[in-house]
Amino acid sequence: MTTPKTTPAVRPDISRAATDTEKLTVLTRLLAVYPCRAPSDFRLVRPAYMQALEGVGKWALFEAERRINQNSLNHPFMASPSELRGEIDRVMKPFRDRERRAAEEKRRYRWEEDEKPRALPAPTGDPNAIGKWRAMRNAQKAEAALKAASSPVDPALFGDREERLKRTPDDAVGDFISRQHRRHSRSPEWGEETDL
Repeated sequence: MTTPKTTPAVRPDISRAATDTEKLTVLTRLLAVYPCRAPSDFRLVRPAYMQALEGVGKWALFEAERRINQNSLNHPFMASPSELRGEIDRVMKPFRDRERRAAEEKRRYRWEEDEKPRALPAPTGDPNAIGKWRAMRNAQKAEAALKAASSPVDPALFGDREERLKRTPDDAVGDFISRQHRRHSRSPEWGEETDL
């Protein structure tokens, strides 16, 4: 079976739905090439095929035909309606998986703040609208300040938080240099550099 497992490098146009004419064109070509296991009168089986092909895209329909011609079904007969639809679904699976992953990523990495309306510039002219805007802005600022002040602090990680807030940039650089010096100090026993 030579069915590719991944999506093509150049994304085809999968959004365009196949027309009834295109569906009948593919079915006619397949019926002309492959012997049927069902009744040979196409008028009897046409409704079943058209029902199986509801909502399929043009690219997926022609790609499924190409794969059937390359023996993806592993039999020499005309594909039944369900087999044809199954092959189209296999063609579309990588694209649907990609869309599902993108939707899951979007859901997972969405911030609550993204859903909130952004602050608009102050309106001009109408004093009533300006007053409402200022009240809303003050409420947002108060909410942000409360959120910042009440953020949980892990004492195990930030036990020295107050000391760190009082440090100057010179203190921070001095601490960094002393840590580097301790880390790369010479071992008195061996006379060589060690990383502690």
